[in-house]
Amino acid sequence: MTKPRMAVRTPIVAVLALLLLLAPLLAFNADGGKAAASSVLAPRGIVVVGDSITARYNDKPGDAMQGWWSIVGRHYDATVTTYAQSGSGYLRPGRLCTGDRFIDRVQAFTSNAPSLFVIEGGRNDWADCVDGRFVTATDDAIAHAVDTYFTTLRTFLPRSTRIIVMGPPWGPVDRYDGTRVTRIIEAAAAQHGLEFIPTTGALNDERVVDGIHPNRQGCIAIADKVISALRGSASRGAG
Repeated sequence: MTKPRMAVRTPIVAVLALLLLLAPLLAFNADGGKAAASSVLAPRGIVVVGDSITARYNDKPGDAMQGWWSIVGRHYDATVTTYAQSGSGYLRPGRLCTGDRFIDRVQAFTSNAPSLFVIEGGRNDWADCVDGRFVTATDDAIAHAVDTYFTTLRTFLPRSTRIIVMGPPWGPVDRYDGTRVTRIIEAAAAQHGLEFIPTTGALNDERVVDGIHPNRQGCIAIADKVISALRGSASRGAG
């Protein structure tokens, strides 16, 4: 990258200030923003807490089962650590009511702090587990679980970690619950001052395998939503 010409008499403090101001913009270049992006956006890596839309997928570039989180991590040349379990959520334990919830994965928010902490989930929180079976969850129960988790993250994670809340990637099945749960999560994110990334439209009929889980194109679409939102927030921060 060609260095900008500076007059010899320019004070070093002014030069440093200018470089700091331009850094977020310089991170995204013509090849899609990969060069130097990790040094600006995720030098300490990315942690993802999620459900089956994260857990079922791998980190093999080009593979049919490459996860959306893998695509995002490789875009930024950043290490991604996932804490994900099928069937789980803010409220609902995974593995058919025998697993854990997001808040139970303590290591995710008490280990070395990442640069980005991303929550992908909520798809399963239309229901809670009562005596080992699913029972439709009330709005208040969902909101309480989401609020408790966000409060916990704010307590344990340093301010240097950006917390990203994804709207639940929702396919064609159970659209009413999708609207209901997404609204609750978005409102809680705003209340806690967290960045919310909507995923509406990512999982249409052609991008899911069973009405719920993304195929290859679905994972790419989710990743594109996340990358576009992060790029946009970086640009706004630079302004």
